[in-house]
Amino acid sequence: MKKEIKNKNFDLLKKFPKKRPPLNKKIRKIFNAEYKRNRANFLSQLSESWLHYSIKGRKKSSNKTLEIGAGSLNHISYEKLKNNKIYDVIEPKKFLYKASSNKKYVNKFYQNLHQVSKNYYDRIISCAVLEHIEDLPKFLFLTSSKLKKGGYHSHSIPCEGYPVWNIIWFLMSGISFKIRTGQNFSEVQKHEHINNFDEILSLINFFYKKVEIKYSYPFFFTPYLSFYANINFSQPNKKNIQFYKNKILKNT
Repeated sequence: MKKEIKNKNFDLLKKFPKKRPPLNKKIRKIFNAEYKRNRANFLSQLSESWLHYSIKGRKKSSNKTLEIGAGSLNHISYEKLKNNKIYDVIEPKKFLYKASSNKKYVNKFYQNLHQVSKNYYDRIISCAVLEHIEDLPKFLFLTSSKLKKGGYHSHSIPCEGYPVWNIIWFLMSGISFKIRTGQNFSEVQKHEHINNFDEILSLINFFYKKVEIKYSYPFFFTPYLSFYANINFSQPNKKNIQFYKNKILKNT
């Protein structure tokens, strides 16, 4: 049984890094504008509020935080930010936050994880980001060294691949996108959401020992009947991290 689980993890790790399916020419021309529009959409913001409210530690007035894929900096509005709370972000797409009034709350902006100090953060967080990361195992490996002792991750993600998520995104984004552009939003989804819920959870369980999950509306107890999930995890699994480093990372 243990050998079967090990082989399953090995097969999953070898699927990365993933390549995004290409967009057609018409969608490529409007992609940046539509991406920003979707981030600012009222219905999207209302629907995604659970993602933000479920992030662990947001009410604490003192900690060192790194937000991954901060986008337009909309999560900052949900945080209790004071002078003794250090808030750094990683966001390579500057056009997303260029006009944001929340820039003043950010201590440092980074382009990638390699620029970030080791053993520095009390928590690493994100909202609807892990499903986008091309090399998720490498992300989990690298971030394990960025946490302080006793630090933790808190990431909210869609229940990608399950019924309620598939229905809701089509109703909220798919129909309006089709009417507005004449293009299929499913092509954008396949390009953007390259990791599903099960893959994300399996990798987190491989790299970390302590994993806790909360599910969102409408039924709050299973990914089959929830739109989103929040995953809190800590205690890096040093044995598995070493396995990844020796067997996977060296060969990529």
